[in-house]
Amino acid sequence: MTTDSNSATIPTPKPIPVTIDRISLIMKEFGIDLSIADEQGTGSQVASANLNGHHVMFAVIGSVLIVRADRATEMPVSDGNPAWHLACNQVNCFNFAAKAVVVDRTDNIVIRAEKDVPIAAGLNDIQLSAMLKNAIDHVLAIQDAVANAGKEIG
Repeated sequence: MTTDSNSATIPTPKPIPVTIDRISLIMKEFGIDLSIADEQGTGSQVASANLNGHHVMFAVIGSVLIVRADRATEMPVSDGNPAWHLACNQVNCFNFAAKAVVVDRTDNIVIRAEKDVPIAAGLNDIQLSAMLKNAIDHVLAIQDAVANAGKEIG
């Protein structure tokens, strides 16, 4: 409970554990339906959606919510061209909101942007909504920044 300048008591919303179901409900308020993965017995909760042409994954793992956006490139891993690695490094040097990496475990290089959100204490709906919007905005902005840096380098 907090008090305002008139000494009235204002109730403070209590934090609630973050679950993939709560994330899905908040995302529906943004007009986005998540596809929830069936991860029975693993202790993790995962969902995904296509946002602005990026595969975006939401994963609740213990005390962290991970928001991750992947974008496939046309560049085969076998080319050995470091352009996307350099583009990710350039963006990561000047941005601390989220991080970008190159995934080279597929035929073509995938650019991955990821942001971790601490959720150990739980979040109320207003906090969770703000954190989701912020995380999504950051991972999509990182994707755009890496694409622009890649054009300059490549």
